[in-house]
Parts: sequence; structure tokens; C-alpha cells
Amino acid sequence: MVQTTQLLPAGFPLSNGQQVAQRGREEVNPMKRTIVGPFSLPEVLAGAAALAAAIASVAGFIPGLYRDRAVVIAQTHGYDAGNLVVVAVLMLGLAWSIRSSARGRLVVIGALGCLVYSYVTYAFLIVLNPVTLLYIAVLGLAGWSVITGLLQFDEEEIEPIQRGRFLTRATGIFMLLLAVVFASNWLRQIGAAVAGGHLPADLAANGWPMNPVWVLDLGFVLPLFAIGGIGMLRRRSYAVPVAMAVLVFMALLSITVLSMAVAMALAGQTLDLALLAIFGIVLVVSTMLAGAWLRLPRPADRRQTIGRLGTSAPA
Repeated sequence: MVQTTQLLPAGFPLSNGQQVAQRGREEVNPMKRTIVGPFSLPEVLAGAAALAAAIASVAGFIPGLYRDRAVVIAQTHGYDAGNLVVVAVLMLGLAWSIRSSARGRLVVIGALGCLVYSYVTYAFLIVLNPVTLLYIAVLGLAGWSVITGLLQFDEEEIEPIQRGRFLTRATGIFMLLLAVVFASNWLRQIGAAVAGGHLPADLAANGWPMNPVWVLDLGFVLPLFAIGGIGMLRRRSYAVPVAMAVLVFMALLSITVLSMAVAMALAGQTLDLALLAIFGIVLVVSTMLAGAWLRLPRPADRRQTIGRLGTSAPA
């Protein structure tokens, strides 16, 4: 028998020991305390990041704001449009999170991760302009919201892995494939540049000394994919929240990349069609998997449904 920790249905009586444990968690986890009306610290930070990102993205379409090369400006306009989609999903996740939904908080974390990923480039490589401070604000607010949001979770809020093996295995395999495909592609590009002794054509055109995507992916994102994917295949409970946040992140990142591709095409720039096809597939698969996980019933809901059918739940 596998013992799991589950959320109790609303109104379910707690034992004395459970009440003491719950009070202890509330005392040691200050991130759950509200600081502005019904909102927790991570939610306030996330809302501020969303506002700053929305203003910065809209401002990006003001003529003359960007002082970069024309090729970079076209790409950034595409990212600005994609970031507005990310902000919209972030706000929907916040509305869900405010209702004390752990799944809503995971949507928020995935969307915030996408903003952090994007605004690393804005903050470090986009030429100084009137909204540079907003780039820094988005990066900082989103980053701290992710950190404090992760500190909110405890064992009672993270649901155990569901019994459906297909969804668990499909998610794990998908995450591992992402790690392998993108790591192989970036390492191939880096190896070719080092062996040839010159920058790749796209970096030279942008005037950038380094590709921040290589750093973020190889240093942080892809190892997280690998850890989460292996955890899913081994049915580790920690892997479920990681996978759900990663799937939201990848769906939104794919939207921003495809939005950038549209802007580049309108500007007459050359596109990497193979890479765009990969992101198109990633968008479809990650959206389907994320939707499947978010729609799964809670274990408590399953017990209630089984009870109504007059059968007993399995141990």
C-alpha cells in the first residue's frame, strides 16, 4: 500500500494532531500571510510584475523607443506581443490562485518563469531606453514572486501523482525529449561557432556577444526539464508541480517565439523553419498536457464521486 498525503474536503474535521500541525505550518510559513487585503506576498509581486510587463510591452510599440539595430527591434516587437499573452494568462492564474488554488499558483509560476526568461534578454542586452527600469522591475518582481511562491507549498497542498500512468509517462517522456532536443541543438551551434572561430550569423546581425538563450537553457531550464521528466517516469510526488509549471512555461514561451517569428517575417528577415516547426509542435503538445493535468479531479473529488456511486475507494 502506498501512503499519500491528501487535501481534506472542505468541512472535514481535523484531529487534534492535524490541527497542531496546521497551526505550526502557518506559523513557520510567513509567505502565506496576507499583506494587501486577500492577497499574499507572491500574489502581490506577481501582480506588480504583470503590470510592469504590460506597460513595457505596450511601450515597445512607441516609435523610436528602441535604440537597437533594426533586426533586433523587429524581433523585440514580436516578443512584446507574446508577452502580452503571457500577462493575460498570468492574470487568469492569479484570479485562480486568489481562491486558494494550488493549481492556480502553478499556472502563475509557469507564466512568471516565462517573463523571467524573456526579460533576462531585455534587461541585459536591449540598449538602454526610457523603460529599461521596467525591464529590471519585471525581472526582479517575477523572480522573487516565483521564489516566494514556491515557499508557499507544503505537502498537504501538492496532490499525489494520479493513477493514470499514460499521462504521467507521456509528460515525463515529453520533458526529457525537450531537454535532449534543445540541448543538442544549442551545443551544436556553440561547437560550430567555437570550431569556426566566429559568431553565428544571427548573433553577429544582432550585435550581441553571446546568446542568452544558451545560458538560460543549458544552465537552468533544460536541467529542470530533465529532473522533472525523470521524476515523472519514477512517479515522484515532487515532479507533478514541476511538470505542471514547466508545461505552462513551454506553452507560453512557444507563443512568444512564434510571435517573434511573425514579426521577423513581416520585416523580411530569414527564419529557421525547422526550429519554428519544433516550437509549433511543442505549443500543441504542452498545451494539451497542461490542460489534461489542470482538469484532473482532486483525490477528494474522486472519493466523493465513488461514494455517490455506492462503492468504496481503493486503499
